[in-house]
Amino acid sequence: MKPAKLLLVLILISLCTACGPNQVKGKAPVVSIATLTVADEKLGASFNIRNINDVAMDIEQIEITIRIREAELTRHLTTLALSIDPNTTEDIVVEKVPEEFAQKLLDELESGDTGNLPFFLEGSIRTTQDGNVPFQYEGYLYPVPGRPGQYRSASSRTREQR
Repeated sequence: MKPAKLLLVLILISLCTACGPNQVKGKAPVVSIATLTVADEKLGASFNIRNINDVAMDIEQIEITIRIREAELTRHLTTLALSIDPNTTEDIVVEKVPEEFAQKLLDELESGDTGNLPFFLEGSIRTTQDGNVPFQYEGYLYPVPGRPGQYRSASSRTREQR
């Protein structure tokens, strides 16, 4: 093969390799509040744990805390063996009796005395692949129209730490 043709073939191979599919891995999972429900004086919180990677993620421990104003709304720390397939979401559900001040804030939100409540969601997830991955989000809680005791969230990712 002539040197010019060989060079052209090598360039084409390099371009094809560079343009091939990129596999996403090593990214922290996205944690969000799916629902908050107050019933029988207990707060039920459902969290979505979304694996945005193209490979499975094996979670060993999860710590999640939601704060509204100065009050801790809920805190959950658990050791588990949870495998989340690529590009899928798993739910974690916890129940807790909220602090008196937090319950008062939720009651004000429910009654319409306030339109929303700012919240701060933080914690960490320990995976076998990436170790401890902290996360932080902030957003607002809103009452779900026509569903007393249920709240939805609008949040944005504020910071990912490694």
